[in-house]
Amino acid sequence: MARLDAQVIGAVARKDLRTALGNPTGYVFLTLFVGLTAAAAFLQDAFFSRNLADLALLNRYMPEILVLFVPALTMGAWADERRAGTDELLLTLPVRDGEVVLGKYLGALGMFTIALGFSIVHVVVLSTLGTPDPGLIFSTYLGYWMMGVLFVAVGLLASMMTANPTVAFVLGVLGCGGLVVGARQAWAAGLLGVAVFAGFGALVALVLRPRAPRVGIGAGIGAGSAALWWGTDLATRLAGDADGAVPAFESLFSLLAVPDHFAPFGEGVIQLGDVTFFVAFAAVLLYLSAFLLGRRHW
Repeated sequence: MARLDAQVIGAVARKDLRTALGNPTGYVFLTLFVGLTAAAAFLQDAFFSRNLADLALLNRYMPEILVLFVPALTMGAWADERRAGTDELLLTLPVRDGEVVLGKYLGALGMFTIALGFSIVHVVVLSTLGTPDPGLIFSTYLGYWMMGVLFVAVGLLASMMTANPTVAFVLGVLGCGGLVVGARQAWAAGLLGVAVFAGFGALVALVLRPRAPRVGIGAGIGAGSAALWWGTDLATRLAGDADGAVPAFESLFSLLAVPDHFAPFGEGVIQLGDVTFFVAFAAVLLYLSAFLLGRRHW
């Protein structure tokens, strides 16, 4: 495999980062992010009744906050360029698809990291009220950043699928939201599994038969996986398992639930398995983005 040029990746990342910071919308994003996370962390009666200098209350809402803010950050990454036609100019340059995708990813992740850096002001507030545990604060912020690592990859993939930023935002929210809600409700994990099967089927159809009706094939495979899901649910109930038992289909895809992998970070525990989940999942999505970008050359 050819090595990726770090200079090209850095140039693309810096270009996107300059665009974000040179636009008033970027500063609106930063302000809203800091303000909303501050409200979730401190504007609750439980914060004072707990009498603890930590971000436990923010941890409860941070996944949902990122579900909205990260797609808002990434929705124009590809959609705006496709709408303006500048993506064609970018793709005619002597650069590899992987370099472009990774550069855009690092640019968006850099903007998210800056927003997260501004939210360090919350730690300053905690320091004035008590003595926060540095190790716990570090692991908590690492968990926030790891969620951003994954959600930025989801948002970029959503932006690549459409030339409309609003549609890209909706797709990004649905993708990130599915990974969050799957931890809250078993049925949401089942729907996530159906979506994964449908998307995989459409992707296979794209590879094997570029002119095949991908939407129809994806819908057909999605319907089949839904039947499998309902079949395992029925089998669980007929087997007379305890009330509330989770069918195998739902329990399998609940493993993709982001809050479950973030929770140890919020408790001061950094587990290799959780770090691997975020990094590996993001890498798979970036590979899919590079693959879809490469299809435009065929």
